[in-house]
Amino acid sequence: MAQCKQSSPEFIQNVFSPMVAVLCSEDAEQMSRKNNLTFVELVQPFCRLTTEAHIRDPGNFAHTVQKLRITVKDMNMTNYQPTLAKRLLNEAVSSALPPCIETGKANVVTIGDYDLQLSSSTPWFDAYRDCFLEVAAPSNHEFLKHFLASVFVVSSSHTDPIEEFTKLSQQQHQQQHQLPSKPPKWFCPNTFKYYVLLHDVVEGEEEKAEAVYQSMKSVYGPNACHLLQINSRSVHTVSTISSDVPGALPDPWSQFISKETQPNDAGEADSAVQNDDSFPSHVTEGQNCDNHSNSLVAVETANEAMEIAEADDKMTSSILDHPLADSPAVPTNNSDDDMCSDSETETTEGTASHSNDTMANGSNGRQHGWCLTVSDHDRLRIFIHEFLVRGLIPWAERMIRTLNDQVTSRRGVGKSLFKKWFGGNKPSEKPTNNTTVVYTSEAPEMQMRRLADLAFMFQLYEIAYQTYHTLKRDFNNDHAWLAYAGALEMASLSVFMQGSQTQRQYPHHYIDSAITTYLNTCRSHQFATRATLLSTEALKSKVMYAEAAQQFIKMTSEDSDLRSALFLEQAAHCFINMKVPMVRKYAFHMILAGHRFSKSGQRRHALRSYSQSLHIFKGKDWTLAEDHINFTVGRQSFNIKQLDNASSALRHLLCRESQQTTSQQSAFLKEYLFVYKQHLQQSATLTSLPQLPLPLINSNDTKTWLGRVDQRGENLQAVAVNSFDDDSPSAAWQQLEELLVRNANSGILPASYKPSVQCFSSMAIAGGNMWLKP
Repeated sequence: MAQCKQSSPEFIQNVFSPMVAVLCSEDAEQMSRKNNLTFVELVQPFCRLTTEAHIRDPGNFAHTVQKLRITVKDMNMTNYQPTLAKRLLNEAVSSALPPCIETGKANVVTIGDYDLQLSSSTPWFDAYRDCFLEVAAPSNHEFLKHFLASVFVVSSSHTDPIEEFTKLSQQQHQQQHQLPSKPPKWFCPNTFKYYVLLHDVVEGEEEKAEAVYQSMKSVYGPNACHLLQINSRSVHTVSTISSDVPGALPDPWSQFISKETQPNDAGEADSAVQNDDSFPSHVTEGQNCDNHSNSLVAVETANEAMEIAEADDKMTSSILDHPLADSPAVPTNNSDDDMCSDSETETTEGTASHSNDTMANGSNGRQHGWCLTVSDHDRLRIFIHEFLVRGLIPWAERMIRTLNDQVTSRRGVGKSLFKKWFGGNKPSEKPTNNTTVVYTSEAPEMQMRRLADLAFMFQLYEIAYQTYHTLKRDFNNDHAWLAYAGALEMASLSVFMQGSQTQRQYPHHYIDSAITTYLNTCRSHQFATRATLLSTEALKSKVMYAEAAQQFIKMTSEDSDLRSALFLEQAAHCFINMKVPMVRKYAFHMILAGHRFSKSGQRRHALRSYSQSLHIFKGKDWTLAEDHINFTVGRQSFNIKQLDNASSALRHLLCRESQQTTSQQSAFLKEYLFVYKQHLQQSATLTSLPQLPLPLINSNDTKTWLGRVDQRGENLQAVAVNSFDDDSPSAAWQQLEELLVRNANSGILPASYKPSVQCFSSMAIAGGNMWLKP
């Protein structure tokens, strides 16, 4: 696998970060919009705990919580529709290709006899992974993406802030307990509630804000409310400030703002390319159109976002049939995501809701956070710190203790121990699709799952492992295969996250079994993909590249070309990163990845994949494979209007002795001439015609045999052919022919008689007045 920005434990911890819902009053949103942001967007860069915190387990032992990150969402945001999720995934991949890699300027690494152009990182895979985890819908068999807490935000300028807090709280309670339930999903009936009074430093009344805050502390408690002061710079001052002045702060929010409605000028330019119908009809590899939009770029902290912002400020079916193709390659329209297919029916009804104001803010061109100063940034960090250390973590500690007591009192020495003593060691039946178990939300198994998930999210990995391990057996005995696979997955990750604190070996076979169960029994590609993304990160950190490659390859299928392409590419990187690099396996899987990229419409990535594999096959006497790669590079380059690269690639098909058939070579020549003609018309510097390597004919060594062609296609068998192949005239054959002619004409040789010549060469037979030479 290629290297990524985060370490494997950090990545897994961020995937399962606690979810927090935010509900704002209209006046609070208006105050946030002065910074061209919603309140949720305002706090995004500051959602990581920068100091250590502590949490106690049910045994009253203190544990350290490090770098805890929360995920903040608008409570009114619904789930993503499959069509939107697919579009976002494609955009994330197409927009994450750096120009230096696209133009072939990757790092050159020498491995044995091969000089490889390798990318040390694959940002398009990281973008796909982050987007996939973002748009994946929650499920009822786990609680990892359910909201733990609600944050209510009201402006200090409101006429009655306490009454508004009450309305918001009632709105959240009504949404959570409505029947039938609708997204979003909640962790438990009594989620943590936090109340924030938003105060404008310039325009607000400080005395009123302080008085309201004191009332809030008396009503909700000092650990459940906060006074957040922002906008220390007035709007009038902002209008006079240039982004070039020293006081202008970087923009850490741009990395978190969705740009799904903005066109991507650097994306696929297929709409500007000539219609593929103008190209010869047999050349049809990968005609799908690519998307043109940017996507989210994952940044973990405000400091990282500011560093990136500062850096940004400084920088202004084809004739060759593919071996995998069952039929001539045609554009496919298969699904590239499974975000909603494996979840509840309700998740397919929603769409990602973004307020109209947010869309307007993203297009007005004004920088984010203009009304905020460095002091406001510090206040936002303090707000998140107070929310976590004094609010959410103590609530989670109490909830873990409560759930543990409930599970202990309900189960006692009941179900698990009974099965352990009397039936737990019996092998389970083979998973089938006919066995389905649905637990109620208050069932003991679901309470244990709540306990395990909550412990995992707050870094109590030993408690999480013990609970998942117990649930694994129970779900297996009950034939609840989706829940069983989920318990296996999380039990494996719980051991991995403990690192050196445990003596257990990482049970990668747990999560491998979970992936198989997700795929074959549950038919849930969403959770199988998630488990693969998490497992391969863990295997990479353990330097188990062979096992990681196997899991990537297992997930390649016909249901998603984009996912298959990305996973095949990562498998190729696993092969090249092994202790003994497997170069040819790397090249083979890069070609497979390029083929799937082409089918998914990602032409630039297809071109990149084929180009990187060409360095391995070039000059190694794999002529047919090299021809296929050169042809595909030429075709994909033409599709994205890189005519110079296309002409160069197709010219390689004509530069050496070919093992292709005559018709294939003729087709190559036509392809090259067609592309070169387009290049000649569009390039002002290209004035001369190409010098093609035409075949050299040596007339002195040329021989032409005249005879009947065998209709069966077999080699011509003739008597004494060698006598004509000999470069000396054969008098014996000439005398025999004359004798036959005399006998046929009563012994007279006709005056018009000329000896027959069946082999034309520089030493042809002389007959009559005819001496044949080229």
